[in-house]
Amino acid sequence: MGREKRKWLYTVLACTVITCMAAGFLIYVNRGAPAVDVAAYSAAATETAQGRELSALNDLTGGVPGMDLVAETEALALYYHPDTTEVAVRDKRSDTVWYSNPPDRMEDGIASPFEKEVLSSQLTLTFRDGIGTLETYPNYTWSVMNGNYTAEALDNGVRVTYTLGDVSLGIDALPKYISQDRLQEKVVSKLDASLARYVQARYYPMKDNPAMLERLDDQIKKELVLKKMLGAFEQAGYTAEDLAYDNEAGGGAAASASSKPQFKIPLEYRLEEDSLVVTIPLDQVTESESHRLRSVELLRYFGAAGTKAEGYMLVPDGSGSLIHLNNGKVKEEQYVQRIYGTDPNHNSSSRGQVAEQARMPVFGMKNGDGGWFAVIEEGDAIASVSADIGGKQNSYNHVFSSFAVRGEDMLELYTGSTVQEIQLLNDKLYNGKLSVKYRFLSGEEASYSGMARLYQETLAKENKLVPLEEAEGIPFYLDMLGSVDKRRSFLGVPYDAVVSMTTFEQAGEIAALLNGEGIANLRMRYLGWFGQGVHHKTPVKVKTDSVVGNAAELKALSKQLQDAGGGLYPDVAFQHVYHDDGAFTPSSDASRFVTRETAALHPYDRNTNRMNSYYGTYNLMSPAKLPYYVDRFTGQYERFGMGAVSLRDLGDVLSSDYRVQRVVFRETAKFIVTDQLKVLHEAYPDTMVSGANAYSWPYAGHVLDVPASSSGFGLTDEAVPFYQMVIHGYLDYAGAAVNNLNEQHLRKALLQSLELGTAPHFLWSYEQSSKLKYTRFDDMYSTHYKDWFEEAVSLYHELNEVLAPIRTQRMVEHKRHEDGVVEVRYENGASILINYTDQAVDVNGVLVEPQNYAVGGDRA
Repeated sequence: MGREKRKWLYTVLACTVITCMAAGFLIYVNRGAPAVDVAAYSAAATETAQGRELSALNDLTGGVPGMDLVAETEALALYYHPDTTEVAVRDKRSDTVWYSNPPDRMEDGIASPFEKEVLSSQLTLTFRDGIGTLETYPNYTWSVMNGNYTAEALDNGVRVTYTLGDVSLGIDALPKYISQDRLQEKVVSKLDASLARYVQARYYPMKDNPAMLERLDDQIKKELVLKKMLGAFEQAGYTAEDLAYDNEAGGGAAASASSKPQFKIPLEYRLEEDSLVVTIPLDQVTESESHRLRSVELLRYFGAAGTKAEGYMLVPDGSGSLIHLNNGKVKEEQYVQRIYGTDPNHNSSSRGQVAEQARMPVFGMKNGDGGWFAVIEEGDAIASVSADIGGKQNSYNHVFSSFAVRGEDMLELYTGSTVQEIQLLNDKLYNGKLSVKYRFLSGEEASYSGMARLYQETLAKENKLVPLEEAEGIPFYLDMLGSVDKRRSFLGVPYDAVVSMTTFEQAGEIAALLNGEGIANLRMRYLGWFGQGVHHKTPVKVKTDSVVGNAAELKALSKQLQDAGGGLYPDVAFQHVYHDDGAFTPSSDASRFVTRETAALHPYDRNTNRMNSYYGTYNLMSPAKLPYYVDRFTGQYERFGMGAVSLRDLGDVLSSDYRVQRVVFRETAKFIVTDQLKVLHEAYPDTMVSGANAYSWPYAGHVLDVPASSSGFGLTDEAVPFYQMVIHGYLDYAGAAVNNLNEQHLRKALLQSLELGTAPHFLWSYEQSSKLKYTRFDDMYSTHYKDWFEEAVSLYHELNEVLAPIRTQRMVEHKRHEDGVVEVRYENGASILINYTDQAVDVNGVLVEPQNYAVGGDRA
């Protein structure tokens, strides 16, 4: 081998080695963190309950006219109509009947014929076809009217399986391929000459096999031609067996209606003691090939109230909100909210509205002396609650749940100067269960207070809420702003520097001042203490930021607070990752949109309601990677010897991941998140949770930023403290920081805290707030502790005097006497009257001064 040839060979080998090393390095760098087995967190598939022939039970009560008794408990009786598939539940305790569909719907003078079909439906499906067109199928129109359903008995219930869509074969009722001899024998020979020629002209010999004929679909698919051809084959006596034979002989698949929208979906009703449980097992749902199910509406008109009904609908907007029946707001949009907020895994840079989050999977209705209350038990993380009043499309007030069974996003296609928006659905269908439990109330219990007690008792029975222990006063919650990142420049080159707003030592000084004012139960959440500020790095290496202090000083601050009767809660965020460091690889560790892009987002600018990169860029962590990072954090955090931690986003944010190889629906993400909440709570029993969606309650000792009101949607009429009524006496909680609200009215804050039972909450810094100007934290415009110290101490002592004696008591009733005048009662007999108005009011002989309150009842 020549010298030049050897030199060339060595060069090639060297390049190959370098290329392989580079490729290996890239694979290593981008491999990301290990993912959990998502299937292990998905709702376990359950064996399909064996159905039996449905037969009516012996009913000795007179029952419900026209309906059969199919199940019964001591409290309830379930009835089923075999011709319409509607159900009814009779509450034996109050002798009240609740219908799945309004019994007098056909006499509704407002509803159109189609709307009456919707009123008669138990399900409504929305789906997209192959080109993205959205269609809606009510099950009455597309199943019941055609008799395409079956019913069977279950243990203490009934299952109705609907086939929605056009089940006729259409063109596929004609063979795609058929031999000359078979067409002559089975069809042509049995028709008159004219019709025979018509049929023969629609089949043409195949080039490679003239003895076989092929169907001319372009001609036959025309409506009139198809109708005539189907009539000819029927006249000739061509059977389904003949069709199957010819399809098999021609090498084609058996005829199907897959080209048409067609869905099979089971709906199950079961009685469980005093509850009706309605379930859809999505793993048993089938779809036609080119049509994808998008969402399912469940029992839209269950318990609907007519035009003369009096009462309200409860919706989970913020703290809870009421929509008065027949409130006349017929020009307002219907109420719709996603449970646990909008999925942040969406590539839209704008938001349509600023609203409180729906943090509880509940809804209900009060109608006269009766009422019902529903809890979405399975599928809540992919659910929405909707409500509307009568007087629009029909005469019925109604509230119901729906479920997004696939992820959906928008893809923008650019053609020259034209932008085309295409709605995309992900391929995979969520295959868990959708389940809603309805319970029934009467008399004094038929109110939102009664519904709150019912929900609370259920959670307590399941050990998801545990009663509080006695403590020295109510908590004083203090968010201490520690380190933040701030843009600076060196020789004209910008860079992010970490600056201190409050050191550990300075936080100790503020704590000592508060303790000197008699505030012992100080609960301090420390924001920005490691990983370069509030927007810290991925929490796998937990080292204190030097600008705020060292580990010894952090421990000393914790001990100082504990010795005084309070606690320190260093704050950590897991799901919003602001730093693309070596411990987090967006291509592998971040969630993906339905459009398959990496979920990179920005905080919203409150002025424009659009994302703004000025406030930073963050990735959504894939829920599948969350356990790894939680495990790494706990391993690092142990060395600080803390028994407490603050979780910024685990109880507040719930996102999906539509990575093609590993789809994580929000419902699955909920199970992953709750599992990690449990892990952290077991490691650090004194856990503080921000936001606190209902699934996080079992793992929280303290809850911050609870909703203090509703979103004030046009259709709603009043906000109620439903959230607080459920958790009071079981969790210590507070609303948003008073000094960072848009409306900084301390007297109103005091009155609202008394109404909601909330402890005071402030966001402070040792440094002046002006230090945050022109940073990503300029919305924290009023944090300097000296500006608020005296007012905060005064507010705490006044609240503590009233709320400390009832901190462990259940809030049993909330009542609005008139606009701006409310009363709250507790289980020990204590009551608080709050007057928000500018005039003195007399409530049952008790005079309450303007902007004031009165405490009564037994406070022992």
